[in-house]
Amino acid sequence: MRTATRAPLRAVALIAVFAACLAASSSNQPDRGRILGPDERSVTLGPGDRFSIAVEDSASIGDNWSIVNPKADTAVVAAVAQVTDYPPGYEKYNGGGGTAFYIFEAKGRGTTTITLFNCFRGLCHAPERIQPDDLEWLVRNTYTVTVR
Repeated sequence: MRTATRAPLRAVALIAVFAACLAASSSNQPDRGRILGPDERSVTLGPGDRFSIAVEDSASIGDNWSIVNPKADTAVVAAVAQVTDYPPGYEKYNGGGGTAFYIFEAKGRGTTTITLFNCFRGLCHAPERIQPDDLEWLVRNTYTVTVR
């Protein structure tokens, strides 16, 4: 009787694994590799490894993340893509947000930095409008990438 109960469970497990593989292979999303969370500022990888920098992003209320100078050494790491995930039911103009993923691939041995900057509500383009309370919105995150 034990064998009879295990067969359906194995079948269900195989179907679940197959469905997950099918969903992953049919996705148009690039491989994100290791995802750096909000408190991680460094990563060590091997050539060919991918990683993503994840930042909370809400363009509808003025977030404007970008990679800024100095740019990363392209012999060490290369930008692959930038994608943003939104929660189910997200409506672009209701003030909600999502998570932006800046995806990179390690190219060759060395160390470099990547800097992301959030120029909230265009304040960077009009510095005369910046008030002391605005400074908390002007975020600069620097990440150190080592490829061994």
